[in-house]
Amino acid sequence: MPRPFKSDLVINEQINDATLKAYHVGFDQNKFRLQPLVDVIRNVIPEFSLGFHCGNIPQNEIITRLKEAAETVYLTDKYKSRGEFGELILHLLLRDFHNTIPLLSKIWFKDTYNVPVHGFDGIHITIENNVKKLWLGESKLFKTGKDGIKDLAKDIVNHVNGDYLRKEFNLISRKIPADIPEREHWIQLMDRHQKLDIVFSSIVIPMVCTYSSDLFKKHDCEDQLYLNAFINECNSLHGEFTKLNTATNVEIILMLLPVPDKNELNTELDKRLKAMQSI
Repeated sequence: MPRPFKSDLVINEQINDATLKAYHVGFDQNKFRLQPLVDVIRNVIPEFSLGFHCGNIPQNEIITRLKEAAETVYLTDKYKSRGEFGELILHLLLRDFHNTIPLLSKIWFKDTYNVPVHGFDGIHITIENNVKKLWLGESKLFKTGKDGIKDLAKDIVNHVNGDYLRKEFNLISRKIPADIPEREHWIQLMDRHQKLDIVFSSIVIPMVCTYSSDLFKKHDCEDQLYLNAFINECNSLHGEFTKLNTATNVEIILMLLPVPDKNELNTELDKRLKAMQSI
């Protein structure tokens, strides 16, 4: 399937297991490919902010809508403590590597700038061979992978809590766009009287952790030594995550994206966002 954001020239899914996906960006001229990574993440902003259901933007509205999309993310210089860039990465990985369709964009409904949108970081769907899955994602940008997976493991508690799910579903179901495929199926799945057994068998919980890794202090090319170290680090984090995860009745996928410095990634993304806001 074609990838909407064409990130395959930048991001490679190095590990593709049932419960672990790990993505590496790699190097060019012995330098981590930070700018191409920032480019593909930035490209997500219009769809993430305005909503997949809005479709193509007319040419005479492109500039105005791009500015609107960028301003919807946030309007502040205090970006380092915010989570929107993690949500963009989640959106990108789900769309390009898991063939999802965004069910709705919660950020599209917010009515106050700079106020974080609570609830799931990403709400997507897949329909493959008549198997319908609701993807309820979380994302973290952390200084270390270990801290990131610990925080994600805590979030799983909410995702498998029946009361929390029903409250979130009550907010989500009333906002599902009219042209979403199989719309009535998703509304029925989120009905307050739906059996939790059916809900849990119908959801996927992707947990994305983008983190600063020491891999890039020791490697500057995509040789076998780097790839082996990458795989070992990600498998080790997955092992720790598995020990922390107590939920056994839902499908959970840990998705890892190590980078040299998550603060540098944040700063570069903020520059792109501010540039879009000033056009």
